[in-house]
Amino acid sequence: MSFLLISKREKRWLNYGKYRRSKYLTINQHKYYLEEVIFENYHYAIHNYYKIVGDIAAYDEPEEVKYDLYDWSFSIYRFKDTTIKLTRCIDKVHLVKSLTPVSIEVMELDNPRLKL
Repeated sequence: MSFLLISKREKRWLNYGKYRRSKYLTINQHKYYLEEVIFENYHYAIHNYYKIVGDIAAYDEPEEVKYDLYDWSFSIYRFKDTTIKLTRCIDKVHLVKSLTPVSIEVMELDNPRLKL
């Protein structure tokens, strides 16, 4: 007797680190997908954060970009079909992706309520 297990796994945006969790939220009538990965330590997190930023930047031609030049703790990319925010916090990286196009300003206004 053999069994075939078929699982529909949703596409992950964060391809580095250990997958921690993801969920969907609606805030101020804007729908978001949130994803979180964790790393062994701060050094792995910052090293892989740059790889993740590269992956997101390669998604499409960004229409607008905002980032923290001081310590690269966040990056926001607005594309024609979505806006993606990456946040690095010690040994974790969070991704927030809008399911519909929103401006960077709107995402930042919604941001205090975007929690994993």
